[in-house]
Amino acid sequence: MSGKTEQDRTAKKLLRKEVLRRAAAFTDEAVDTWSAGVCRRILESEAFRKADTVLGYLSFNKEISVDGVLREALRRGKTVAVPFIVSATEFRAARLERLDNLPLDRYGIRTVPEPCTFLSPGSIDLILVPGAGFTRDGRRMGRGAGYYDRFLPQTRGLKLGITCEALLCDDIPTDPWDCLVDGVLTEENSYDQMKGENNLEME
Repeated sequence: MSGKTEQDRTAKKLLRKEVLRRAAAFTDEAVDTWSAGVCRRILESEAFRKADTVLGYLSFNKEISVDGVLREALRRGKTVAVPFIVSATEFRAARLERLDNLPLDRYGIRTVPEPCTFLSPGSIDLILVPGAGFTRDGRRMGRGAGYYDRFLPQTRGLKLGITCEALLCDDIPTDPWDCLVDGVLTEENSYDQMKGENNLEME
């Protein structure tokens, strides 16, 4: 392992620790307000309108919630999925039928009740990707387990990083296996890497 790579990984660990510390200090009221803004922007986007199948996530621990998007997608008859943990490093996309009375997984995160219906990663049109932090140009920092770095390469749909302005990073050291997202969306802005595609264009 090169000295440069070791330095980058150390820097990434320190940055992750700092960003998670910053997020832990958010008030519930702030997270609720930012989540509402993010959901509104997603629901107004061309990407959401065109998507038949949406992979979201069930938020926890001061994450931006996309429950409002999942609920509206279900109401519109779209196919909705969320991660279902199958190992310490992997998840599968499990179909979500409802948002009420969901069980908790091994990490205390809401999950789909078993038995699950799993979707092919290649069938998903829009992937809402959480993360500890993002840069405006689509670099992502997760929580360290590598779930999304293993899942995202299997997908073909639009990958949209979900965060708030307060957690945007100017720089995130990357490893060769780190997956970039196609755009980053916050409560205030859309940072679209798909130049000319208008995927995040508001209606």
